[in-house]
Amino acid sequence: MAFLEVTSPRWTRRMDLAAEPVRVGRLPENEINYNDDGLSRQHCVIETIDGLWQVRDLGSRNGMKVNGAKVPLQVLGNGDIIRIGSIEIRFLEPQGAEPVKSATPPPQQARARPQATIDIDAREVVAQSSYEADIRRVIDSSLAKQFGETDIALVDARGAVMHAAQGEGDSGDDAPAESVYIYRLLLLACFRARASDLHIEPRTDVAVVRFRVDGTMVTVCDLPLQVFRRILGVVKVLCHFDQSMKNEVLDGHFTVNVKSRRVDYRVSLTPAVHGQKMVVRVLDPATAPGRLHEMGLLPWMYEKVRVVCNRDAGLILVCGPTGSGKTTSLYSCLREINLVERNAITIEDPVEYQIDGATQIPIDGKQGHTFGGLLRSVLRQDPDVILVGEIRDLETATVAMQAAMTGHLVFSTVHARDTIGTIFRLMDLGVESYQVANALNLVIAQRLVRVLCGTCRKAVVPTPAQQMRMGKSVHGVAQIYAPQGCAYCLDTGFYGRRAIFEMVEFNDNLRDVILKKPTIAQIRESLSGSLFTTLQSYGFQLVANGMTSFDEIERVSGTD
Repeated sequence: MAFLEVTSPRWTRRMDLAAEPVRVGRLPENEINYNDDGLSRQHCVIETIDGLWQVRDLGSRNGMKVNGAKVPLQVLGNGDIIRIGSIEIRFLEPQGAEPVKSATPPPQQARARPQATIDIDAREVVAQSSYEADIRRVIDSSLAKQFGETDIALVDARGAVMHAAQGEGDSGDDAPAESVYIYRLLLLACFRARASDLHIEPRTDVAVVRFRVDGTMVTVCDLPLQVFRRILGVVKVLCHFDQSMKNEVLDGHFTVNVKSRRVDYRVSLTPAVHGQKMVVRVLDPATAPGRLHEMGLLPWMYEKVRVVCNRDAGLILVCGPTGSGKTTSLYSCLREINLVERNAITIEDPVEYQIDGATQIPIDGKQGHTFGGLLRSVLRQDPDVILVGEIRDLETATVAMQAAMTGHLVFSTVHARDTIGTIFRLMDLGVESYQVANALNLVIAQRLVRVLCGTCRKAVVPTPAQQMRMGKSVHGVAQIYAPQGCAYCLDTGFYGRRAIFEMVEFNDNLRDVILKKPTIAQIRESLSGSLFTTLQSYGFQLVANGMTSFDEIERVSGTD
């Protein structure tokens, strides 16, 4: 018996042929119906005439191809391939198969239509592969479902729409439909899971897909290597990378348009043992830094930061490890300033979010544009407010402090453990103690802690050791909460993050102490008479309020 082997970009199915015609198109009543814009509602029919199988076009708008040639009618032989839109139909008639005797069966037999129909919708095919089901599981775990994968338009680095959203016209690229479909699913899963990064790392026989959600890596699925390579090809086209470059580090970007919303993505490809690892950073304006009052500062902290941000001069530093939200806090401080009346310039590596009213300058090491060099140039641009992405060396630190002491309001970040450690970090870079004492106005240390999932958190009684640890910050806590895990939080037990802070405002007493090149203990003693809350103390207050777990604060803040 002759049969058809029907292949879409995501699966292959077999369909045995009887005497009845087999219609192909988008309408549900077709024996082979597929939701593809490349197909007409009734595209073509495969039928038998005088014992011979043939395929006949039904006046479709895009036509059909048999063995690569566009034809309106073609008698089929064993192995012939019919191409219609994104599906491929192979006609197979094994040797010795009995010919079909009649093309017109009795009416009751025709109504029975004994051969199976193939009814396919792109939204229903997901269950055909385990990795697609895993991705769908992440997508379906979210309650926010404003759009689907078909609403995602992929825009390349030059602004050209390469793969349009459904109903918005044709795409301009010939990338395989499967790779585009899976990549859109992954991007949709990133949206739904609130992921900040998408990682795809090739291993020996699979490529592991992981998301960074709330600062933690979450495994999503294992992709077949051939699927990952095709996805990699799509990303390279979007970023205008050379497809042949497989052993070099590549950095690029592309954009997604979805429901009148634009989201930027930064791409990094790095050669690894089993192939190129891909990391995609999500830069979603919806998650961009907000206003100062949204940072979660304690009332007295918020008031001090607000006052300092509206001064004419001084240096405000935010310290913490990579990924602790330092830049987010600086952006929030900038938004507290009237940028219409003041000239604000930022120097960043790289510029992640755009700030209305500020001139933003990216670092370019290839051109010799460093923080220190650009900062000297910016001082000739008549700035009122300067944001320097990071103080990494003595040159940047010195110029920033000179600017703060000569009438400019300067914001920057430093890699230091806490507020007191920032003072010693600057001195380690070679900054003189008198510069530190006179330039600094405010130092903020911060960390990001995960917030317990409100759906599945469980109440526990704190152990005596935990009560002793929290005793300095909170008293009489009889119940705290611990993570458990559910589908809503991707089994992590946490949903979202918030910052914890430590703050030191410089006063005359602290400046006098710093001029004497003090020890850590001497600085702590000078702060004992002022408002001073450590990172851990701030965190334990959140534990007592049920917002996060004891172990999370211990992990993030360590010991005081």
